[in-house]
Amino acid sequence: MSRTNQNPIARRRRPQAVVSGDSGFVLILVLPVAMMLMMTALSMVTRSNSAAVAAARESRAQAARMAAEYGLNQLIARINNEYNCANTPPLSPLNADIEDSSPPASYTITFVNPSNLCGPPPVQPCNSSSMSDLSVNIEGRLTINSNTIYKQAIRRTLSICRITIPPSPVPPTPFRVRAVR
Repeated sequence: MSRTNQNPIARRRRPQAVVSGDSGFVLILVLPVAMMLMMTALSMVTRSNSAAVAAARESRAQAARMAAEYGLNQLIARINNEYNCANTPPLSPLNADIEDSSPPASYTITFVNPSNLCGPPPVQPCNSSSMSDLSVNIEGRLTINSNTIYKQAIRRTLSICRITIPPSPVPPTPFRVRAVR
């Protein structure tokens, strides 16, 4: 038998890994720390997402409230500029869309008491010390899509008076809103 010479490098023994009794100890420390970091990151993402959703809802509810305030301003303008006893348009109920609003917004005047300013009891004159009160309820609506509608209602009391000395024989607008409470 002929014996072949082996390569001296191949004859060397390769060193074996030394396994100590503490092997795997670091893994036990790293896994809980990594899990805590992942849970913290997940909770931060969840919290910021819920905050964004809450902010969007609040913004839309505020837009619905602004639609109701717009309706109140329109009612005040109507009383100051259009309403007279010769032509008494009803003050309530009144539905109106707000033009050029995106998303679409509208308001409804749901309640006005008294509903007729020309009937009894009479509206106090503007030169008297007292004012007549007009209670108003207005609901604002903001439509996001066909099934998501945000609503906000406001209640206000308008202090109104009647002009006693008209600038012309028949004043076109004998009523004035003096205060809003």
